[in-house]
Amino acid sequence: MNIVVLVKQVPDSGAERTLSQADHTLDREDAELVLDEINERATEEG
Repeated sequence: MNIVVLVKQVPDSGAERTLSQADHTLDREDAELVLDEINERATEEG
């Protein structure tokens, strides 16, 4: 049996975040990415 779990990386909510100067959105290049909490649980169950 094969189990497939789709996951998404999101910026770490505990890390310091900065905004892009160009459009004032989250600067994802400098952000530390982690698995979404819900996806972590799904991975463990899978």
